[in-house]
Amino acid sequence: MDSISAIAQSFNLLELITDNINKNFIPLAFYSGLAAIVYSLLGIFIWLKPLEIAKKPYLTWAILLPVIFIPLWLGSVAWAIAITLVSIYGFKEFARSTGLYEHRAYCIVVDVLIIGLGLCAAFNQYGLFMALPIWGIAVITTLPILTNQSKGAIQNISLAAIGLIYFGWFMAHISFLSQSWYGLGYVLFMVLATQFNDALAFLWGKLFGKTTWTEISPKKTVEGSVLALVSSNAIAFLNWQIAFPHFQWWLVGIIGLIVGIGGQIGDLVMSAFKRDLGIKDFGALLPGHGGILDRIDSLLWVAPVFFHTVRFFHGGFGY
Repeated sequence: MDSISAIAQSFNLLELITDNINKNFIPLAFYSGLAAIVYSLLGIFIWLKPLEIAKKPYLTWAILLPVIFIPLWLGSVAWAIAITLVSIYGFKEFARSTGLYEHRAYCIVVDVLIIGLGLCAAFNQYGLFMALPIWGIAVITTLPILTNQSKGAIQNISLAAIGLIYFGWFMAHISFLSQSWYGLGYVLFMVLATQFNDALAFLWGKLFGKTTWTEISPKKTVEGSVLALVSSNAIAFLNWQIAFPHFQWWLVGIIGLIVGIGGQIGDLVMSAFKRDLGIKDFGALLPGHGGILDRIDSLLWVAPVFFHTVRFFHGGFGY
């Protein structure tokens, strides 16, 4: 009986390993290869055209793509570290642009909390992940008392709270998403599809856009936004069997809407921030793109909505 039990356990282990390969390795290998092919073909097109305006952003993606894919190949902890570093730098850009950077106590608290959220994501601590922002806001509201400074307290608390929630907690959902049983498919689809949505909204707007619809971003058109939404839904269905083969058709449609609508909302949120601050970009770290926040603005809104939609309908996070 012991030998039969051992054999059964071996088969179960083999089944788990095979299942993990199907759920995670295949999407990672597929999207890595696809990204390399698309990037190479796009480069040929840009240089043959030639499209001078596109060369600088294109070359920057030669850095961004490895930043995305290498940590994912190394594992969920490496991915969480990468996302945490991006989040900290993004918050730094926000703090400098808003003046919060001069109030170091607030920035230090937010940075520590962002690191804490990254650790929660890396080690699958969902309860703490959900509670930490509440404790964080509680600590932030005590800072005027601890520093004995009431001048600008409302503004500083508000900016620090935005930093923690929007650039820390929302962003950390990208890390936690990789902890799912289908995590790499989820992460890679969400990140790449959101970036495609940004590009397509711009492209369709240039080609077919006639009707502007928001003063926050005057170049956005109804035609470009609608076509980007349709394209994002099409991309979701095209990636169905690779990224989330266990989803029902209607859930694939919801995911397409989250990316197509949420990506544009995220972009507009940051555009509203920049208009209020009177700046064009949050930084100049990424040539042709601006700062970190100018590149991840769409993801910041999409990530938590995507995460909790997937968790509500399919679970799969192992806690």
